[in-house]
Amino acid sequence: MIQIPLEDRIALQDQMTEYCYRVDQLEDVESLLDLFVDDALVDLSPIGLPQMDGKPAFRAFYEAVFADMTHHTHYIGNFRVEAYDGDSASMRAYAQGLGRSKDGNEVHVHVRYRMDYVRTAAGWKCKRYSIHPGMPLPGSLDEIHGDR
Repeated sequence: MIQIPLEDRIALQDQMTEYCYRVDQLEDVESLLDLFVDDALVDLSPIGLPQMDGKPAFRAFYEAVFADMTHHTHYIGNFRVEAYDGDSASMRAYAQGLGRSKDGNEVHVHVRYRMDYVRTAAGWKCKRYSIHPGMPLPGSLDEIHGDR
């Protein structure tokens, strides 16, 4: 088990949870982007979606997702710190994501998040975010988000 000050562990876990809350709102891309450093990498390629370098690239992705969806809900748990050196850290968690698109398509995924963080003057920010399958992925994931 990795030794980490409790306040940092809680802050990292809160950042992952906050990501879920902000993406589930489907309305405030800027608030979502504020969780990341400017040159962050978002890698969704392990689940068949794009890898995006920098906020402008994933801003466009999330804007399209927000425009296409009517509902989003995430449940996150099984948090595990995988690396910590005081100014950077990595954390994993299991997540279930459910969504409904405006065309009525639904998706339910079981995935694992990995977020690599750096400590900034504004607190912990994500520098790399990736999603990995936990269970086989439904075809509806590609139907809803595959054209991005």
